[in-house]
Amino acid sequence: MSSTVRLSGTINFRDVGGVPVGSDRRIAYGRLFRSDTLQFLTPEDVNLLVGAFGLRTDVDLRLSFELSVEGRGLLGETEVAHAHLPFQVAGTHTPGSATPILRGHDPVVSHYVNYLSHSPQSVSGLIVLLAQSQSLPALVHCAAGKDRTGIAVAMVLAAVGCSVEDIATEYAAGSHLIPAVMDRLRTMESYGESLAKLPPEANLTPPEYIERFFEAVQTTYGGPMDYLRLHGVSDAQFEALSQALTEPAPNAGQEK
Repeated sequence: MSSTVRLSGTINFRDVGGVPVGSDRRIAYGRLFRSDTLQFLTPEDVNLLVGAFGLRTDVDLRLSFELSVEGRGLLGETEVAHAHLPFQVAGTHTPGSATPILRGHDPVVSHYVNYLSHSPQSVSGLIVLLAQSQSLPALVHCAAGKDRTGIAVAMVLAAVGCSVEDIATEYAAGSHLIPAVMDRLRTMESYGESLAKLPPEANLTPPEYIERFFEAVQTTYGGPMDYLRLHGVSDAQFEALSQALTEPAPNAGQEK
């Protein structure tokens, strides 16, 4: 499975496969995908996802407002399961839109940390869902595929033992696509011109954001695993997640 698959109806879609997990394993290709909004998928895109990739679960991190206004597109007409796990921060959205209100020092990263405090059932629910092999392959998405999706994927990768450095690299892999993503959001009813209220930092996805996010998680919760345990994820579910998402890395155990 290639990590460079392109869908006509998405901008920020990619396979998360290939991220190292320790010294001898990696995230398996073809089991976990991430994307921006799926509402523009073409029939060919849907056939590829469902037919060729065998997609079983659409993990939708958007607000209920976004889901109502924008819909699911053609994927909603298939038998792919829809898991709605909104990553939201109460009271921090522009009225009548899904654009977040970002303020203060390090506004993007502090908003990321607030996903954990405001949406713990969605964060832990994602881990529990993906630990079930029958849920895979799964596609995690929001609207832009960078913030909510970025943190969701980051927490999944942390839960199977990926390093912060490798998680940050994966997070930043779509940085060059963000201008086009933002242009599309401006055409959507749930965002539109309210995007102009975002600070410049919101248009960036540097690896440093994830590094600072995990520093804050460490300070506040003792680390991502402690946070997830606090919200009900068991050791058995961590092990099941690892079994479901990882595979031996090529040449694992061989000296270079």
